[in-house]
Parts: sequence; structure tokens; C-alpha cells
Amino acid sequence: MAKRQSAHTDDGLHYLKAELARLPTGPGVYRMLSTTGAVLYVGKARNLKARVTQYTQPTRLPVRIRKMVFETRQLITVQTHTEAEALLLEANLIKSLKPKYNITLRDDSSYVSVVITGDDTPLIRSHRGAQRAKAKGDTYFGPYPSAGSVYQTLDFMERVFKLRTCSDTTFAHRTRPCLKYDLKRCSGPCVGKITPTDYATDVGAAKQFLRGERTAVLALLQDQMNTAAAAMQYETAATVRDRIKAISALTEASGAVTHILPEGDVFALIAQGGKACIQAFYYRNGQHVGNHVFWPVYAAESDNEAELMRVFLALHYAARPAPMRIVTNVAPAESAMLAEALSTVAGRSVKIETPQRGEKAEIVARALANAEAALTRKLAERGNWQAQLAELAKLLGSATITRLECTDISNISGKHAVASQVCAGAEGMEKARYRKYKIQTKDTPDDYAMLREVYTRRMARMRQEPPDQWPQVLLVDGGKGQLNVLAECAKAADLWQTPNAPPNAPHLVGVAKGEERDKGLETFWHATPQGTKQLAIPHNSPLIFVLQKIRDEAHRFAITFHRNSRATALSASRLDDIAGVGPTKKKALLQHFGSVAAVRGASLSQLEDVPGLGKALAQLVFDYFQG
Repeated sequence: MAKRQSAHTDDGLHYLKAELARLPTGPGVYRMLSTTGAVLYVGKARNLKARVTQYTQPTRLPVRIRKMVFETRQLITVQTHTEAEALLLEANLIKSLKPKYNITLRDDSSYVSVVITGDDTPLIRSHRGAQRAKAKGDTYFGPYPSAGSVYQTLDFMERVFKLRTCSDTTFAHRTRPCLKYDLKRCSGPCVGKITPTDYATDVGAAKQFLRGERTAVLALLQDQMNTAAAAMQYETAATVRDRIKAISALTEASGAVTHILPEGDVFALIAQGGKACIQAFYYRNGQHVGNHVFWPVYAAESDNEAELMRVFLALHYAARPAPMRIVTNVAPAESAMLAEALSTVAGRSVKIETPQRGEKAEIVARALANAEAALTRKLAERGNWQAQLAELAKLLGSATITRLECTDISNISGKHAVASQVCAGAEGMEKARYRKYKIQTKDTPDDYAMLREVYTRRMARMRQEPPDQWPQVLLVDGGKGQLNVLAECAKAADLWQTPNAPPNAPHLVGVAKGEERDKGLETFWHATPQGTKQLAIPHNSPLIFVLQKIRDEAHRFAITFHRNSRATALSASRLDDIAGVGPTKKKALLQHFGSVAAVRGASLSQLEDVPGLGKALAQLVFDYFQG
């Protein structure tokens, strides 16, 4: 890895020109850094020297990239064996570093897969995260776009193929069939209700079904039914017949079934008005199982949709394996190399297609129509949002408002008190700027004290931020009392109405609920040097709805954080105080004994019998409760 600091603090262009002679000509990844060490850009190249040379020709660069080059003061390069390896490294670095000038994708969701294990008697279950168990013979299907689609799939698999879903421990200690056997959702392999051969046949059929091979599965079941009927095993034949009916009914009930795309992801890209929208359709088992809209952040002046699609796909599959087929409306740049890289990560062949005719092209057209509709709505919403922020700026006497923060407190009689801080910008809510606060003011129902603590911490952090990053408005959920607390904190931090306050100090606004807490009857107060005055916002004004949305989002965010904090506190136990007992050991103890009280009353030999605990840790637990 090469790392060099610019000697030219006034011009990154001269620095890059000076570096050209020392750059390698092989594939790799480069990072451009600013004076402060912030990552400006991450890129990959087949030839690092040739790629960086392009940045030394400013007349051929867009304005935004010329600005990036001027800010560059440091260049870090990493050589790789292949360009495909460079692409994977580039995607991982963009995802983790979030460079200022890169296309970025705000998509941190962890998709869920279905797995059939490689045990002697395989089980079927959901799986979230990396597929680390392939060495055990596990077979993965997916990932699916939502947990709901996975649970629907698992429910269907239980009803039709009756594979076990219990853990290995439960399976090994079964002496009688469980309730799922009685409900005809498991074939009972744990107690020999089905032969290993027949169970293996069902497992094979289940795998075929999940791969989208429905015709083959139906043919197999048809043969099984005919064989059972010929042998006068009519009950078995009836069971198989019900499976055939269930699969046929599923196919007929879904209008989004395709035989041309048993497993694949479809992406349609459209870019206009400085925004890009990508609509994704997901197909599993030949069925449309979900969709998602992505809004990648990119350079608005760039019209290179092929490069945008390439980077999007690389980022999208950086944290999840790609399916066998990826279908797009815009062929990604360097498509063959991208497919090679995704195949390496997935451990199987991945094909990228851009169909021009046929059923796949029709599916892409439907995705594109959805993307166009979503982008039209987004642009209209953005225009309205910007108009309302301009109206608010006029009411507050501000030149412009590009960022607004709102804070809310959530607690129950002072217990588990938390606060939320949400941020809104020119295009809507900016979730990357959301913040959570755990209130240090303990066990008191004084909301004013809690709010004072939160804003004291917020003002201290604001003083460490560049002024151009400050919000122009601080909105507090509450009336004059809460607004007065906000004003006190702002004065104490020299951020409002003091001789040392900067000219761009934020405006302070409070929103008081209407009579009987009716939504739509809120009153908005503005703290000014002349005192607190009510903002004259007409009833049912679009601005009212925008401010309500921001306030409601702060309330939702605070409530969610409070519930999670309360649940975490309630799940805590005395076991958490024992050194060496982490979440896994704690779970093993509670599963074995049923309660903390039972663990406390257990003998040393009983503790040693807990699977995975060990004698040393058993002694620690015993001594803790006996001490």
C-alpha cells in the first residue's frame, strides 16, 4: 500500500501530477484524502497510473470532480491481483468510509435467506447475515427482500413438504411427536414416523421447489401419488395429492409467477432532476416475492448511467450474495468483470443481463414504470418541501433554511428516559443525522431537567462542528416552557442572543399541542430578542403539515428508542454481573434451568452439566451465588 502526503497545500492537481511517476500500472484501488485526512473519493482501476492521469486533465473533468481534485492532499493506493478483486475492495471501502464524492447507497438492511441444513436429518429455517455454514453442506435460498416473505415461504414449506424446524437439541431428545406433527406440519422424523429415505426424497423436492423447479416437483409428486395408489396405499396417495393441490393453488393464486426467472433480481434505473431512482423486483421460486426502491446519491451533473448501475450493484451486493440472475434496464459498466466479482463472492455463477425483448424485458419494463412513478412523486415532494422551508424562513426572518432539527423526550415517570433528535433538510428527513440520547438525569419525572441536559450536550457538540453544518432551526416538541429551556441552553452556549453569538445562530421554535391534544390545532412559538411570539401559520397550511411530520418523526423515533431501552433493561439479570458469563452462556443457563432463581439454587454438579459451560465457569457461577 502506498501513502503519500501532498507538499502542495494550495493545489491538489500539482500533487497528483508529481505522484504519477511513482504509481503502479497494475489493477488496484485508490483513495483521495483532504487536508484533514477525510476520504474524498474511493475508486478502482485496471491501471492505477492511467486512471489517476485522467484527474490531471482538468478541462476534461466535470466541475464537481475538478473541485475534488483541488481538495486532494493525499493519495493512498492498494494494488490487487485482478480488477475484479479491486471492484470488491472498492465497494467495501465506499460502504464503510462513505466518501464525500462517491455514489453512495443508504441501504444497510440485512436480508433474510432460507436454509436447509446439511444434517443427516435436515431442517429448514430462516437465516439472517453471512452464509458461513456452507462447509457443513447447508443449502441457502435467497436472500429474500423482507422477513415477511421468508416467513410466508417457511409456512408454505411446512404445510407442503413437512420438513422439521426444531433445533438439533430438541430433535435429539424427542420421545413423542410434537404438536406440529399433529397439525400435519411435520412428518415426524424425530420418532421414526417417516423413513430416512422418504424424508430425503422430501428434502430433495423442497430444494427443487425453492430453486423454482415447480414443474419437476409436480412431476415427482404425481409419480409418488400414482405409485402409492397402485399399491393401494390410499392415505399416502391422498397426502401427496394434497401437496400437488397446494403447489398448483399457489401458482394459480399468484399473478406474478414466471418460469423465465426462477431466481433473480430485477433493477430499473431512471435519473432526472438531479436524482436517481432504482426500482428492484425480487423473484424467488419463480415468484415475485417483493420490491424495494433505492435512492442512490450521485453527482447530478453526471449522465453516466452505466457507471451508476455498476457502482450500485457492487454496493448492493457487498453485504449479501447475489442471485443467479441480475436483470437490468441499463447495462452496467464493465458488466463481465462485475459478474465475475459477484460470482466470486456468491460462490456460484452470477449472470447479468439487459434483455431487449421477451418476458424478461416485460418484467424490466414494469420495474421501470414503477421507478418513473416513484421518481415523479419524489421530485414533487421535494419541490413542495423546499417551498415550505422557504415559507418558514420568511416567517422567521431568515435568509434561507436548509436544515432543521427537532428533539423529543420519552420516559415513564422518569424511568428509562431517552431523547431523540431528528433532522430534516431540503429534500426531507435526513436519517443519517438522527441522534439518540440516554438521559443521565435519573429517576425524575422532570421533563424540563431532561430537556436541559439534552440541549446542553447538543450545544456543546454544535460548537465543535463547522458553522455550515449547523441547523438553521431548532424545533422542540412543547410549548413556552420547553422553548424557554431551549433558549436558556442556547444563551449559555453563546449560540443565541448574546454578544458572542455568531450571526448564523439557529432560530428557536416550539410546537405546543392544541386543545385536547388535537392534531392540526398546534401553536408554534418563536423565541426572539423581543420575547416569545406566536408564528402566524394559517390553519391547514402545507407548512403546518411539514412541521407536523418532523415533530411526529421525532416522537416516533423517541418512542422506539424508549421501548428498546426498556426491553433491554427488563431483560437484564444478576447473571449479567458475573465475569465471564456473556449472552451465550446466559442463554444456556436460562434454557437449562428456566430461571435465575433456579440457577441460584443449583448445585455445582448441576451447573457443570449445563452444555458448553465448563467446570471453571460453573465454579464461578456457583461461588457468585453462594458468596
